[in-house]
Amino acid sequence: MCKNVDKTGATDRNRLSRRTFVAAAGAGALVAGTGFAPKKVYAQKKVTVKYTLGWLPEGANIWSYAAKQFWTKAGIDVVIEKGTGSAAATQAIAQGKYEFGIPAAPNSIQQAVKGLPLLSLGCFNYDTTMGVAVRPESPIKAPADLKGKKVGSTLTSGEYPFLPPFLKNVGLTMADIQSVSLDSKVREVALIDKQCDAITCFVASALPKIMAAGINPRVFLYSKYGLPFYAHSLTTTNEYFTKEKALCEAMTLGLAEGVKFALLNPAETIEILFKEVPEMKLASTAKEQLEIGMGVWAANYVSKEAMDKGVGYADPAVYAKMTDLIFENAGAAGDKKPDPAALYTNEFVGKLKLSDAEWAKAKSASAKYALG
Repeated sequence: MCKNVDKTGATDRNRLSRRTFVAAAGAGALVAGTGFAPKKVYAQKKVTVKYTLGWLPEGANIWSYAAKQFWTKAGIDVVIEKGTGSAAATQAIAQGKYEFGIPAAPNSIQQAVKGLPLLSLGCFNYDTTMGVAVRPESPIKAPADLKGKKVGSTLTSGEYPFLPPFLKNVGLTMADIQSVSLDSKVREVALIDKQCDAITCFVASALPKIMAAGINPRVFLYSKYGLPFYAHSLTTTNEYFTKEKALCEAMTLGLAEGVKFALLNPAETIEILFKEVPEMKLASTAKEQLEIGMGVWAANYVSKEAMDKGVGYADPAVYAKMTDLIFENAGAAGDKKPDPAALYTNEFVGKLKLSDAEWAKAKSASAKYALG
């Protein structure tokens, strides 16, 4: 006899009924900001979901693994799979291959411009770190100093379409620089070996490789020059949100707990990742690179949104600005600009907050990794 299977691939055996899950979610609400207090019903009946990273496991998304302990307490077995880029992740979520994922917000918006029904449930990284990197001894002290300089870029990389508006905001045009096309495999090498005066990149991803060469680069983040871009956002489809609202809430709250845990316990979080992905520990520089990636993420997360409104909160003004920028600079013929308010929800976020002392601890621990 065949088991009943829904569109997400869940069977009657591993899918919680809405009534059971809502009751359980209510019982497992946050208590005085300290976390979940799940009742035994969670252990009696679990639900399994698939969750895709936007990229490989790294310091910038390590809190997804820290969240597993909280999802487990809530009765959710989350299968985390590595990604191959946020664009691929958003498409896979929209196609129903994953119930949830953690792509960068701009990619979700870009797919929404093309008609895919994606919804962000919370922001868990407040800066993509798109920007320009130069060597520390470079005479380029400010973005305006890029005039006449050789700037290397991977033309298919996500930050490249926003180089022209970045230059415009600092008083330059593309004609003012020497733009050089680079393969992604040699982009950082071009800066390290002084083949270019500067490179455009996602700084958080490029930084470990550059620093491993003994170079602590000077960076100019797009976000500091009128181009705000949120990064990792918990994403699902509008259809799944409507059908499984209680599950979406529990996933969001669990991820918020994971973020808080990672901010306050970075060393323990790295050990959690090594247990989940043991092959990573084989690389001699893995721990150092994870520390750098986590440090950059943590420094960005100590932001006004999270501090004032709670972990995961997204500023409506930033979503409106991102939507405008993406439609204007990365849109194509036939694309339609979506309503920014339909691209995200703050319904489940803001319930978990850190104390002033906890924010101070997170800021102090990540201070040396602060960019821009």
